[in-house]
Amino acid sequence: MRLTRRTMMTTACATWAGIGLPARAQPAEPDADEVIAAFIGDAPVRSDGITLDLPESVEDGYRVRVEVDAPGAEEVLLIAPANPVKAVVSVQFGAMAVTHRVVTRIRLAGPQQVVALARMPDGTVCRKTQHIDVLIGGCG
Repeated sequence: MRLTRRTMMTTACATWAGIGLPARAQPAEPDADEVIAAFIGDAPVRSDGITLDLPESVEDGYRVRVEVDAPGAEEVLLIAPANPVKAVVSVQFGAMAVTHRVVTRIRLAGPQQVVALARMPDGTVCRKTQHIDVLIGGCG
């Protein structure tokens, strides 16, 4: 096969088009209210039955320790509304789970109200919100 300038230009243009098009075809990230509404659905919401523990302020949002304790929960969802991806952590607990507690580190883009939701076996959803001040964002 003989490589010509025309063949190289055609190949380069096709490659760039193939790389650039999928990024534009991705659906938009849902906002925090849509994520919360999808998780809650028609279930009644209550504020007890869940604890959310995170620091009041952090200097760096790159690694923020978060603890969610929801005794008896089937699923826990952690939402950071100011992050590019709102649903940060989703954990499902099986029937054999000993504890219904999540301890992890997350990235936070900036100061925001972090929301923890827990779906209980009776169909109710527990919700807890806590504000955190982040000096330097950890998301990009």
